Amino acid sequence: MTTPSQPPFSPHHFHRITNTSNPSNPTLDVINDAGRQNSTGLLKLTREGYYSGQYWSFTPSGTPHCPPQASEPSRDTTSTSNTTYRIRTWWLGPNRQLDVYADDTSKAVLRRADATDTANALDWSVGQWEDGTWWIGNEASGVLKVLDVGEREDRREVVLSEKDEGRKTQRWRVEVIREILEQEYHERPITPTPE
Repeated sequence: MTTPSQPPFSPHHFHRITNTSNPSNPTLDVINDAGRQNSTGLLKLTREGYYSGQYWSFTPSGTPHCPPQASEPSRDTTSTSNTTYRIRTWWLGPNRQLDVYADDTSKAVLRRADATDTANALDWSVGQWEDGTWWIGNEASGVLKVLDVGEREDRREVVLSEKDEGRKTQRWRVEVIREILEQEYHERPITPTPE
């Protein structure tokens, strides 16, 4: 059994991320809108399948999740780990990392990271709700926003919303699918360096 102090996010495995509030289309995936090389990297919820866009890797970023100072009472403190992660998919490869969309901080996007990126836009914290499900969030906008299901009728839109324990749409299950055998995930640095 997983304990709150031990997230199940192994850097050596791909994981499936499913939303607990959407039984018909629960699985986090990448929109296949322009092929692998030109994908916008936007996210969706869809049916579970053996699709490489549903295989997610969590690599510790080396950036600690800092507890708030006394002068920051509004910051979240329920992260289960001092680790933040860089999150990638098998489909788009190790060079595309989950990021906060620059023009709209209510969207997460997989994009090519470069040395000019703001580190915290690529660093994702995880925490466990009391029911054993997880939240996955980012503080790039200055406020912790977590992966959530949008308000569209089809309930397939993925958005970033302020963390709210009462929103069942912010609860995710994370399970190991398989070991990462692709060497490029182990060889490429998660933070690009300037050339």
